[in-house]
Amino acid sequence: MSLDIAVWVPNDDAHAGRVVVADPPGTSTAVGAESFRHQLWGSAAARRLGATFLPQLADVTVENRGNLQVPPDRLDAFDQECALLTENVAHLSAATGYDADRILRYLTTMRHAVERAAAVGGGVVIW
Repeated sequence: MSLDIAVWVPNDDAHAGRVVVADPPGTSTAVGAESFRHQLWGSAAARRLGATFLPQLADVTVENRGNLQVPPDRLDAFDQECALLTENVAHLSAATGYDADRILRYLTTMRHAVERAAAVGGGVVIW
């Protein structure tokens, strides 16, 4: 299993109050293997850097089912977190053992999804 990111738009009539938007052809949506949930995004290193959104992937509850949903009004803060982790990728890589280029690729995928979501007034969900 792997973690993927999707863009959604609010829709009160839809399941969970949102409709997932189709990705443009050739769009990457992968943001890590299932193990990244705990070992990278939810790691102590990510938390020490100040990450608050991505560590939620490690905090699986009955309510969130392990999904991270970022609403439209929190996109900027989520993007800032991705930028912070990008700036500190060498530290994250050293602390977790994951390849820095791989981490950067996933963070870039997240930031591209944020851009697409902002363009349609939506949010993102990682599941």
